[in-house]
Amino acid sequence: MTAPSLAKRQYALGAGLAGSALNYFKYWVVAAAVLCFVVPFIVAQYADVQLSAWYYAVNCGKWFTAFVGGGFAFTLLPQYVAAGLTRREFAVSQAVFGVVWSLCLGAIGFAGLFAERAYYDGLGWSQGFDVGDTVVPIGTAADTAQFAAYLPLLFLSYFAAGTVIGVASYRWEHTGWLLVVPILPIVFGLDVALYNTEPVGPGWIGFLGRYLDGMGRIPVAAAILLATVALAIAARRILTDIPMRSKRA
Repeated sequence: MTAPSLAKRQYALGAGLAGSALNYFKYWVVAAAVLCFVVPFIVAQYADVQLSAWYYAVNCGKWFTAFVGGGFAFTLLPQYVAAGLTRREFAVSQAVFGVVWSLCLGAIGFAGLFAERAYYDGLGWSQGFDVGDTVVPIGTAADTAQFAAYLPLLFLSYFAAGTVIGVASYRWEHTGWLLVVPILPIVFGLDVALYNTEPVGPGWIGFLGRYLDGMGRIPVAAAILLATVALAIAARRILTDIPMRSKRA
């Protein structure tokens, strides 16, 4: 292997991890898409369809992304370091993995909302989401595009949160997972505040969103970006300080 390829191997590894993960979970995405088109059709036989099924599938995808970020980091870190990859290289690989994964899932979420929009419009249904005690339609095509434009950033924030928890769980074997307590309310609360929606997940975690009502999406998106950067820095700091444990017999 040449020196330039050695210098760039962490980028290739990160992109490869993202590609492999997307390929492995592709049928999960297909299953979610099928359900999002079949379930509203069944519901329509008994009641008016007002909620976007794809919006809620995307929210489940955010939580799943956190598990992917944390699970891959926790599982693969000792294996790759044992194979000769440095901790710093693994940190770069994980970052590339997160960016590629988040862009791809964001694109799928974006395309899915527009496909659902056409489907709903064709059947005279309303594509909306919960805000308080009411259902608010997403609006025009431009509103749908604006609504979906933040998805890659949101996926990345959940990936970064999961990665921090994953590497902390490896670094501090019995207590690292407790970082869930301060991290999830921040990430989840900012997510809730961005769309001003009912939280898709444990309601108490989204308390932060109540303090950000009325700020507008751009300031909240900026806060999400800052939080994501802070989480990425924290993950790197923990990664580069991890002592490798010998495997138990």
